[in-house]
Amino acid sequence: MKIKVLGSSSGWALPRIGCSCKICSSTNQKDKRSRPSILINDSILIDAGPDVYHQFLRLEISKVDSIVLTHSHPDHIFGLHDLIPKKFKAMKGVPIHGSEKTWTTFNRLFPNAGYKKEIFEEYIPFEAGGLKFTPVPVVHSKSAPTVGFVIEDGNSILCYFSDFRSFSKEEDKKYFEGVDCLFLDGSVLKNPFPVWTNKWGHISIIEGIKLATECRTKKTIFTHIGHRTIPHDDLSELLRKKGEFYPAFDGMDLQV
Repeated sequence: MKIKVLGSSSGWALPRIGCSCKICSSTNQKDKRSRPSILINDSILIDAGPDVYHQFLRLEISKVDSIVLTHSHPDHIFGLHDLIPKKFKAMKGVPIHGSEKTWTTFNRLFPNAGYKKEIFEEYIPFEAGGLKFTPVPVVHSKSAPTVGFVIEDGNSILCYFSDFRSFSKEEDKKYFEGVDCLFLDGSVLKNPFPVWTNKWGHISIIEGIKLATECRTKKTIFTHIGHRTIPHDDLSELLRKKGEFYPAFDGMDLQV
């Protein structure tokens, strides 16, 4: 599988407006992050945040064949307004795969958008762009049920879990066991957010390292990188000391 990281920030792009912290004042282009999504095999888009218009222009993407949604938070679906088939003819007939509750929110926001509706169910595999997707429910949001995806092409396995506090079921850790590449929530560095509950929110990068190590993942990429972390070069150095761990950045390419 060929992976292109279109965006790697958390819910708010970096730098944040009016902020002068080390991340936001960094001159490193890899610290300039847009909302999270990836493109697989130049044709399958996972999530479409509010920056998708600029992501497509910058990377000269003119169409996709399938769109797959993790959940209905703004940083994951608001960019679909710019891809509406009625305005963007290349999207005509392109299926959008989402849960029933994600589609309920989508229909409220974008009535009569003209997208081809495909509803998936948790744990039930479906096909998109010639790949097998298994949606696995995770703890992240009380208002927007969220999944991560186990993606298989017959030769390799990619897991994309950009918004993740924990698994809904402890036994679901099996989905991470020995996978070729895991994209995991990197919203915060040391402590989960928020710290006062384990019922929703985001795992920390330090916890993610521990989880991926326990599951013997071959390579782990942290994405959805937020304001409670450290600049890209510092984060790269910290992760390098832990093994096959890397921070995502906008425009990153990798082969799985």
